[in-house]
Amino acid sequence: MKDLNLALWGPSAAGKTALLAQLYIRSQALRGDWEIYPTPESLPFIERMRPLLLSGNLFPPATPVGTPERIVYRFRHRPTGAVASLHVEDRAGKESEELDDAGRERLAAADGLVLLFDPIPNEAELREQVIRTLERLHVAGNPGDKDPRPIAICLSKADSAVHTLDDARRVHESPDDFVRERMAPQLAGWIELFCANFRLFPVSAAGVRVRRGVVEPVVFYDEQLRFRIGQDGEPINLLEPFLWIFEQVEGRV
Repeated sequence: MKDLNLALWGPSAAGKTALLAQLYIRSQALRGDWEIYPTPESLPFIERMRPLLLSGNLFPPATPVGTPERIVYRFRHRPTGAVASLHVEDRAGKESEELDDAGRERLAAADGLVLLFDPIPNEAELREQVIRTLERLHVAGNPGDKDPRPIAICLSKADSAVHTLDDARRVHESPDDFVRERMAPQLAGWIELFCANFRLFPVSAAGVRVRRGVVEPVVFYDEQLRFRIGQDGEPINLLEPFLWIFEQVEGRV
């Protein structure tokens, strides 16, 4: 496998910062044969996020305007030694949504994309976010053709849609079907105009807990009405979108 270059992008409030932090912090507990390593660019981010999430049980605050942070993770496949890189610029929501020339060029140059959206706003707002993003990527890439790259379209905060044991099973075993049937039934139709190879994933940096056959949330408000994240939940599909892209680009390793 060649050294792959992946990129992740998400609009305001999509949960990108929490996903990136949990992807590394919880990497030892994730399934599969891939290891995740920090880089000099990502160490300040990791060192800031670890006590916030593990000791404070707090979600990351919104990224301040004018202070973009470059984050790079290295993925290594244990059995083969194959490597891949994930490149992200963590920007304030509005700055990220503008998708300037440099941002479009970075996404257009990637071998595969992970696009993260918040499904909680109304369907019209989600549709507008997805279509606007894909239109800009299309113009930055090959106008007139569908994007042939593997593109993982992820809906964050999927823990809010997991209520039963069947839900908890299906988010892992049938993630694409779960999104199409239970989270955003019209989403695939909006994407097919621009993408030749995509898959839908429900993701959650917080996850849920399954105890005595009952699905329980792990997010809660404290006495100061601060939103907190429990430590005993199982995050949902943090790594799976990236693994799918690896397999699509080079075949199953």
